[in-house]
Amino acid sequence: MIHKIKALHDNGQGLSVRAISKQLSISRNTVRKYLRLSEAAIHGQQSDPSRTKKLDDYRSYLVYLLGEFPKLSAVKVARKLQAKFGSIPASDRSLRRYIQ
Repeated sequence: MIHKIKALHDNGQGLSVRAISKQLSISRNTVRKYLRLSEAAIHGQQSDPSRTKKLDDYRSYLVYLLGEFPKLSAVKVARKLQAKFGSIPASDRSLRRYIQ
């Protein structure tokens, strides 16, 4: 998302902040915040090893499931997680992203 915003803005030669926010359906303040970030700050923010994900606790089970059943869909993985652990602390979309 950050790189898309920077590409659309193109150092002032591309779209305006307002046009970018309308095109991507995000706040103008968010667009401004990302345009102010340097490339080093973006890279540091995205590759922060101290960040943990909600699904990291279930990683070993997910690896096992996908190793045994590689064609298993994310919906079926979610059902198996719910059956084994109860409620999942993440949305279906987050689970799909995590599995990818």
